[in-house]
Amino acid sequence: MKVIFLDIDGVLNEEKSRSRCCGYKGIDDKKVGNLASIVKTTGAEIVLVSTWKEYWQKTDKAHQGMMANYLDKKLKKQGLTVLDKTENLDRTSRQYLSRGEGILLFLSTHGVEKYVILDDYQFDYDGCGLTENYVKTDNENGGLTEELALQAISILKG
Repeated sequence: MKVIFLDIDGVLNEEKSRSRCCGYKGIDDKKVGNLASIVKTTGAEIVLVSTWKEYWQKTDKAHQGMMANYLDKKLKKQGLTVLDKTENLDRTSRQYLSRGEGILLFLSTHGVEKYVILDDYQFDYDGCGLTENYVKTDNENGGLTEELALQAISILKG
């Protein structure tokens, strides 16, 4: 399985985004189109690492938040769906997981062969040994651009 670990803010939107959801900056269709090109070219699945994942439910869609419904709707317009989200808590140790640790846990439990991380902030990716698969987007200048989508495709194709 190939996976795109997806942040939302700074990736599918940026400071200049005009779209709005719940009084907050929304998701740009062009950036979702760039994400769709990655998925269609590589067959990768989308896994949320964004704080937006707190509102998103894998199965109980009737109880997910408005922002998650908005996200699902924007992705669906491009033929995309979210497969899953990373965990915030290690169920065995009951310890809080950093963003990078959540990705490592997902990688160790889901048989991922190749992956890319799309995020505008590096968090602890370096300390977790994830930077080779990290594509840094820019919240100030375009989010997920066509050029960055091509970089992600290159990582996923290995």
